[in-house]
Formats: sequence, C-alpha cells, structure tokens
Amino acid sequence: MLKRESTEWCMFYWYNTEDTTLPRVLMIGDSIVVGCHGEAAEQLKGKATLAYFSTSKCAGDPAYYRELALSMAGYRFAAIHVNNGLHGFDISDADYALGVASLLDNLQELAPEAKLIWAASTPITVKSDPATLEPAKNPRVLERNRLTRQIMDQRGIAVNDLYGLVADHPEYSAGDGYHYNALGNQVLGRHVAKVIAGMLG
Repeated sequence: MLKRESTEWCMFYWYNTEDTTLPRVLMIGDSIVVGCHGEAAEQLKGKATLAYFSTSKCAGDPAYYRELALSMAGYRFAAIHVNNGLHGFDISDADYALGVASLLDNLQELAPEAKLIWAASTPITVKSDPATLEPAKNPRVLERNRLTRQIMDQRGIAVNDLYGLVADHPEYSAGDGYHYNALGNQVLGRHVAKVIAGMLG
C-alpha cells in the first residue's frame, strides 16, 4: 500500500543543454545523486553531458513515473545510471521489486537506445556513528540490493555496486546516517563517472 512521506520532493537539472555534440547521460536517484552528480559531471567533461533526476518517491508510486517522463522529455540519452531504494520502506520488498521492474520497463520505453546501469543503494548507518550499520533499516537496504541484483541479472543490466564502494569507509559519511561529506561525494561521483564512461565506450 502506498504511503507518502511527510515531505516529498524532486529535483531536475539538465546541464549543457546547448551541446548536442556529445552523448547525454542521465543520473536517476535520490539525495545521493544530489550530492555526487557535480563531481560526475566534472569528470565526464569532454566525454558526455549530464542531466539528473532525484526524488523521494519509491519505484511503484504513480507520481514517480510522471516525474520520470518530465526528466527525459526533449532529450535523447545514451546512458542512464539509475538507483531507487532508500525511500518507501513502508511498502513490502515484493512490491518494491515489482516497482523496480516497472521502472525498468518505463525507462526502456522512454529511451529504448539508452544503455542502462543500475546502482546498488548505499548503506544506512547509525547517526553520529558511521562505522555502525543501522540495525533496523540497513538489512532492508541489503535485501533490496539482493532483489535488484536478481532483476538486473535476469535482464542483462549492469550493476554498479555503490554499497560496496562506501560500506567500509566511515570517513566518507556526513554523520547523519544517509549522506556523504565532500570526500565521500567526490569518491562516489568519480566512480559513477568512470562506470558511465566505460559503458559509453
């Protein structure tokens, strides 16, 4: 059953809109994308132009797909790096998996030529103790990452393991349990850019 958060939000940015000479890529996610997209865009300079769509909504929410369609309107994307998983914990894991499958169907309908990259969700840690995984919420992250890995394997979609990238590095944490400091965002952005550039060939 859909249950909205007390505050819902979404953000769209399309950089270098006048440049049609380079392939355009889209980053989709939540506040993790908001934090690291700037470094990714910097690292992709001369290789690709970047847009991003971030939202608090969980895959399966009908409003998510309206926002998604807006983020992709008017552009052709060569690659899409997508994550969803740190919001919507009120829905079951089974319904989340159905939502992810629907999200992939939507992406392939909106951008049939784009190469898709799924990003595993990052860990949730104890507030002010980033070396300790949050005991109630982080197991849900692990289960969602397991479910999405199965879906991506079935569909032949590459997975970017952002969980593994930051899990053993509490020095990357902003200390609030979810977000990353300047160093963490730099590491995430550079890694995402490297994966995207590799996918573009």
